[in-house]
Amino acid sequence: MDVTYLMQLLLSGILVGGIYSLLALGVVLIFKASGVLNFAQGDMMALGAFFSFFMTKIAMEIGLPYLPAIVIGLVLLAIAFAFVVEHFMLRPLIGQPIIASLMSTIALGMIISGFVTFFWPGAGRVLPPLIPTGSIRIGDIALSTGNLTSFIICMLVFGIFVLFFQKTKLGLAMRGTSEDQQLSQSVGIKVTVIFLACWFIAMLMASSSGVLIGSLQMLDRETLAAYAAKAFPAVLIGGLESIPGALLGGLIIGVVEMLSGGYLDKLVGGGAGEIMPFIVMLVILIFLPHGLFGHKRIERI
Repeated sequence: MDVTYLMQLLLSGILVGGIYSLLALGVVLIFKASGVLNFAQGDMMALGAFFSFFMTKIAMEIGLPYLPAIVIGLVLLAIAFAFVVEHFMLRPLIGQPIIASLMSTIALGMIISGFVTFFWPGAGRVLPPLIPTGSIRIGDIALSTGNLTSFIICMLVFGIFVLFFQKTKLGLAMRGTSEDQQLSQSVGIKVTVIFLACWFIAMLMASSSGVLIGSLQMLDRETLAAYAAKAFPAVLIGGLESIPGALLGGLIIGVVEMLSGGYLDKLVGGGAGEIMPFIVMLVILIFLPHGLFGHKRIERI
């Protein structure tokens, strides 16, 4: 076995897995707060990426730096998006069966997808070089500078969120809401505000992932959707309510994708890297139905 080639694939998989971890964190956050599995995460990522392209274009036309324009634009987008989702989608569904909220996220994804296709049809759009390109060498191993920078940014965002979640009053309120919404309301926590904050953070994470991907390759809604699809195996492998599980699950998916693409594509003619993450997810769930860090809830009647 070529050890250098193996290490190349492992390290490349870890770097790619950083984006999957960040996407998975957004899904886990929504599920912890509201019990809803958000199927619109990929479309949220596409909306953030294409909106960043829109803000970049405006900034360049009026002669302003495009990086601050992207940051300000994404924050405003996340605020507006969270308000619309909480006020018009979640609030009317309070007290309704969970399947109603689940289906609403699917409908939300379709609406966003149509919105993106309508305003930014076709391909050919690229974001400015927000992160460095090229490669660096560690001995005989060559790593993409863009992927390495993207991984570092993802881990910084992940770390900042964990500190926020553990150390701030709003983070404590989020943790309380994730355990019991009715009990949280009884002690004065406004659950609707928590939902608003969770969707705001999830939108920022999805948008950040989309911008990072768009900085490395051409913007394309289907490509972004393919990235986002792998966030769900990451979530289920790590555990639906586990923040550390989102991190580990994303890294596992990245490594599995690279290893299967590097070794199995030669045998099956391609495509192994796209399907193996889902096969690994199924195998893990057979033995660990709640994921690596998930826990089974015991309810007494």
